[in-house]
Amino acid sequence: MGYPASFWLVLAANLFFFAGFQWTFATLPGYVQKIGGDAAAIGLAFGLFSFSAVAARPLVGWLVDNWGRKPVLLVGAAIFALSPALYILTDSVWPFLIVRVFHGVGIAAFTTAYTTIVADLAPPERRGEAIGLSGVTNNLAMLFAPALGAYVVSQWGYDLHLAISAGITAVCIPLLLPVVEPEREPVTGAAGPRLGSVARIRAVWVAALGISGLAVAYGAILSFLPPFAGELGLTAAGAYFTAFAVTMMLAQASAGWLSDRVGRRAVAVPGLILAVLAMVLLAMARSNAALLAAGGLFGLSWGLARVGIDTSVVDAVSAEARGTAVGFLYTVFDIGVGVGSFGLGIMAQAQGYAAAFYAAAAWAAVALAGYAGWGRKTDPSGAQRPKGQTGH
Repeated sequence: MGYPASFWLVLAANLFFFAGFQWTFATLPGYVQKIGGDAAAIGLAFGLFSFSAVAARPLVGWLVDNWGRKPVLLVGAAIFALSPALYILTDSVWPFLIVRVFHGVGIAAFTTAYTTIVADLAPPERRGEAIGLSGVTNNLAMLFAPALGAYVVSQWGYDLHLAISAGITAVCIPLLLPVVEPEREPVTGAAGPRLGSVARIRAVWVAALGISGLAVAYGAILSFLPPFAGELGLTAAGAYFTAFAVTMMLAQASAGWLSDRVGRRAVAVPGLILAVLAMVLLAMARSNAALLAAGGLFGLSWGLARVGIDTSVVDAVSAEARGTAVGFLYTVFDIGVGVGSFGLGIMAQAQGYAAAFYAAAAWAAVALAGYAGWGRKTDPSGAQRPKGQTGH
């Protein structure tokens, strides 16, 4: 069975959504410094983005299941297109941080609805493949967007740079308008899935623990990679994300197909192992080549682990609870990114950026141990569900 046209429209919209986001990956820490921020302020900027997403996820998950996938996608896209334009109006740290909170709500809305609608549109026997393909578009633009964004800043400054980011993201809105959601059983607020009952499913909370290892590492990378490279006189901060994107896409393109055949954990566990190694290598990097190798390794880790973990959560619940389950998983992810940004920002300020990367590697190892140990009893078919829910 093939994929409907709406599946490809959603993937195309996701490409533009993340292209606008990734356009600022290598430049936003510099913008914080430009308006008067230090290393702690950089960490706070990324941490607030994540924590606002955390606060929004429970409501977003409920809206995705009760209001619909497409409306939430459109709201998230609109917020994400508007936020870079608002950054242009900020000239000090605190107004910038207020916009970061608003921006974080946008990513909570879009990404929760996106993974959920991809699962809805995919044939059940190809769900892992579909989620793998959907993840490829998350980072396809990372091949060029961070490096090109950095070039625009160096030539024309931050105002044009941020305006282009807003324009790129806005393209995803007309792509979403023709999307048709699959029919589902109607869900009411009273009868709908409860966050607490969904979160208690073993497959869901074990997956959340595993994804936290990636999240803390990701938060540290987003916040501290550019200044870390600058301190060492390295010039490959933008190219790090390119290396990440290439290996991530190669891994996701095959990991989804593989997970449909050998199981979700069989691809997720090796991915989490590689996350530990990638963060240690980044902390030890003293050359552009080492920086690129660390980026490639982390991309491979991401591609394997995210496909296995995300798909296992979708497998574990009924269609009526998918938004709630995905919202919970991504809430944990957002918390981890916030810890990696703000929490490790304090460590970076006191002990240096390499110490923050080593700490992220240590947590990734803890998350790996928990996922590998407690996940052994997880039913890969997703048989464990809150009372009253049915299978696919």
